[in-house]
Amino acid sequence: MVSSTRLAAIDLGSNSFHLLLAQRLPAGGYKVVARQRQKVRLADGLQANGELDQAAIERGVACLEGFRNYLARGHVEHIRCVATAALRQASNNAMVIAAFEQALGVNIELISGQTEAELIYQGATATLENPQQAMLVLDIGGASSEIIAGNGVVPHYLESLNMGCVIWQNRYFADGLISAASVRQAITAAAELVAPYSPAFQRYSWQAVVGASGTFRALYDILQRDQQTHIDTLWLHEVSQRAQQLGHCNKLGRLGIRKDRQAVFMGGLAILLGIIEHLPISRIELAQGALREGLAQQLALRPSL
Repeated sequence: MVSSTRLAAIDLGSNSFHLLLAQRLPAGGYKVVARQRQKVRLADGLQANGELDQAAIERGVACLEGFRNYLARGHVEHIRCVATAALRQASNNAMVIAAFEQALGVNIELISGQTEAELIYQGATATLENPQQAMLVLDIGGASSEIIAGNGVVPHYLESLNMGCVIWQNRYFADGLISAASVRQAITAAAELVAPYSPAFQRYSWQAVVGASGTFRALYDILQRDQQTHIDTLWLHEVSQRAQQLGHCNKLGRLGIRKDRQAVFMGGLAILLGIIEHLPISRIELAQGALREGLAQQLALRPSL
């Protein structure tokens, strides 16, 4: 029966690996059955020579062996697995993907930045109440950041930029120290990458902005603790100032950030502050989906299923 078809969407992100297990619905779309997520910090293993180091590869293999065992118990008929920025950038990606495929038992597709952005947009807008709403979708990954402008579920202009929370963390906050100088350097570097694309994005008049990654989930954790209703520019700068006053990443739990996010939070926050220096963003909501939801949506829509 079509209604019993189990789907699995696997996203090998540069910070975390995600598995979404879903059931295809007879009327179209899907229902989430379960989710698995593991911090692999793949981008942490990118070395100066461009190769992904052995420790990062072993973390990925261990995670994917766990995913394989989990899927074996789930009676899954259709699986799609994609790899993103860290593996795009790794000079030894063919060897790494071969090792990951052996661990997972599934072919892995290395997708382009454009395809990644399209999938993120599809996942972030799949549950829109207003299908014609003009949207801007932001996703700050571990090794790349995607910015996508569109209408409803249709993306019109997108860019994937080589900056991510893991890369920025290692570059500007490697010692864990949070200073005004390091924050400004990180923001300025992000803003410089965004600046060339700002005029093109500003041709689109978005009605809503949504954030679709762990950086935004961490910000919403702080938001709830602050009893605020939404993310805005003033509040983001306040969060940055509070982090600087704490002075070290291992103290970020005092802001309400989960322990597993503290090690990359400042990199992601600096990138977001760099983005809003060049794009007119007044308010950001948390997206209900991201890349794996876009993958699941595509699987559910395949006529062959």
